[in-house]
Amino acid sequence: MQAADINDIWERILQVAKQTLPPAIYSSLSTSLIPMSIDNNSIHIGVMQSFIKSVIESQQTVSKLLTDAIKQVTGKELNMVLLDLFPQKDDIPTAPQVADTFTENTAENTSTNTIENTVVSDADNIDKKSSKPAKQEVPYQEEFYTPVYADPVYIQRKEVDELIPDEPMFPVEQPQMVQTLQSTDIPIDLSSSQLNSGYRFDNYITGNANRIPFGAAQNVSEHPGGDYNPLFIYGPSGLGKTHLMHAIGNAIVERYPNLKVMCTTSEKFMNLFIESIRKRQGELFRNTFRNIDVLLIDDIQFLENKEGTKTEFFNTFNELLDNNKQIVLTSDTMPNDMDQFEERLRSRFQAGYVATMENPDLETRIAILKALVEKENNKNRNLVIDNDAINYVALQFDENIRVLQGAFNKLIGTASLEQRTSSIDLEYTKKTLSDIITTERVTLIDIESIQDFISTYFNIKKQDLLGKKRKAQFAFPRQIAMYLCRDVINESYPQIAAAFSRDHTTILHAYDKISKEIEKNPETKQIILDIKSKLSSLN
Repeated sequence: MQAADINDIWERILQVAKQTLPPAIYSSLSTSLIPMSIDNNSIHIGVMQSFIKSVIESQQTVSKLLTDAIKQVTGKELNMVLLDLFPQKDDIPTAPQVADTFTENTAENTSTNTIENTVVSDADNIDKKSSKPAKQEVPYQEEFYTPVYADPVYIQRKEVDELIPDEPMFPVEQPQMVQTLQSTDIPIDLSSSQLNSGYRFDNYITGNANRIPFGAAQNVSEHPGGDYNPLFIYGPSGLGKTHLMHAIGNAIVERYPNLKVMCTTSEKFMNLFIESIRKRQGELFRNTFRNIDVLLIDDIQFLENKEGTKTEFFNTFNELLDNNKQIVLTSDTMPNDMDQFEERLRSRFQAGYVATMENPDLETRIAILKALVEKENNKNRNLVIDNDAINYVALQFDENIRVLQGAFNKLIGTASLEQRTSSIDLEYTKKTLSDIITTERVTLIDIESIQDFISTYFNIKKQDLLGKKRKAQFAFPRQIAMYLCRDVINESYPQIAAAFSRDHTTILHAYDKISKEIEKNPETKQIILDIKSKLSSLN
């Protein structure tokens, strides 16, 4: 059975069990149990905390509620086999008396005392009978770990005379002296790192919509573990978050060759964790992810519904931050909107720096297209596209960079088949892309032309349109102009704000106000339609 299938079945089992188990017990079980395998006779479940295994085995009612949930979901009476994933090597495993374990308040169990007392209290309400299993002698067996990866990567380091300090060192002035906390005799397997060398800062096109995230990313690459830690890059799909994250990793590898960089996706992280559990390689997994210097994870929002993986990620996250190791995360969901993540994790995401990316403005899209043309010509292709054609493509495809690049690839692909790469003009571009353009946008219009047109349309001076006067005869046309700059040519809020000498929050307010006016006021709606029609005729 595939790992994804097992996890889906287990999630359904937990949801059924949640209806009957006391909340405190369910909370402890859902974060401590990992499904390992299912066959026709049994379901094998890994337990991350030994005392949870004792609770299930000693409390018959808890065990029965779990097995009932398993039967309800799978339709079979399966034996529930519990495996202690992280047994203590120095102690002989025993089955402790649950009541004694959960009521003692010693120095050793201070960290789990609250949970343990809660579990016992709820368990006693279910079943008053408790048993004290006899202590069994179990021979000690050395745990054996089979390497996950075929070819481990051993990091070679220069011999140094002085001891490596307990704190990470990231000196910018002398990068050749950078050391890491990892001792030279412990190999770190980086073969699962997916760092793409093609994503770099020097081929990343910046504009007003992504200048701040780009600056934060460069700072991280120069000072890993510094002020921007963790760095959380937020933005809708297709805006270049992944490119920026990989650029950070590549720059760090070049600047600090001794630092160990792990770049992966949330899905890959989850699969590696599940695989380590199945093969009893938890120590190898922790060694890989907790002894690195830089952790880069793409699309972290996909871990929201993966309880066991979230727990492991939380522990890894804390371990790295406590040692001043750099963490970079990308997501299309803001931290405070990740409802399935615990507050303690969401707050840690926001504790560093959250960089927000917007859709690229017109100038940035034009720059991206010109960079793509240059890239094609570097492949010895004679590609010539008129500026009017480039501007047209940039204006029609403003959703995100991927859509823009897709339109570009269709244009040059068709031109190559028809042997037109040396003379791609506006007319040919419109014809080639007509089947993927649903509504043709106004072309060759910029902020200034909109300002000039609105001044004429409402018969006011341009200086009054751009000024600070709050009379309705000036404020209303001004808000319409701001709205059109966003709606018609999709300029970024910072760019519009600069053109009107306002704060970007003022532009947001104007856009929202006119949008609502269009919905509830037919007269305003007609004015906007009339203006758009006249703007179209200017081309």
